[in-house]
Amino acid sequence: MRAIPLLALPFVVASISPALAQATVEFPARRTGQWEIRMGAAQVPGMPEMVVKTCVDPASDRQMMQAGMNMLAQNCEKRDMRRDASGIVIDSICQMGPMRITSSTVISGDFQASYSVRSSATVQTPNQPNPQTTTTVQEARWAGATCTDGMVPGDILMPGGQKMNIRSLPGMAPGQQQPATPTR
Repeated sequence: MRAIPLLALPFVVASISPALAQATVEFPARRTGQWEIRMGAAQVPGMPEMVVKTCVDPASDRQMMQAGMNMLAQNCEKRDMRRDASGIVIDSICQMGPMRITSSTVISGDFQASYSVRSSATVQTPNQPNPQTTTTVQEARWAGATCTDGMVPGDILMPGGQKMNIRSLPGMAPGQQQPATPTR
């Protein structure tokens, strides 16, 4: 099994982020088929919009949720999830290598035609005295029942054409899934 390339991590997270809250907050699964996720950094002038495509069916959507929950369980000391008037809210404090990331994410939408993810994060690193704060916005829309570009359920197609399947991630092969236990 191969590790996720660090550059690919934001795109993987983009494709699984609506599923992150499913373990403790109930909301509908994404509609089966192809989803297009447009991402941009709201506070980074000149940052180009990026587009990720993902192909899901009920089984792969559950696997994407499991991958997200495992990522939270392994890297985050705090991961509070709740529903409020704005949607699903996830507050977390995570350690990714030398980076300490404090974030608040709001996920909203119907998950049948569209959903959005807005995340504000503060990143602290030992070699930078001032933390960096960014806001990213993801707008996802259902593109159709048939997946294009040779994609099969579980595939994530990133900018530049790199494709990975959720089943190829460590711990995601059949029989290797270990349920993450969410904490509050």
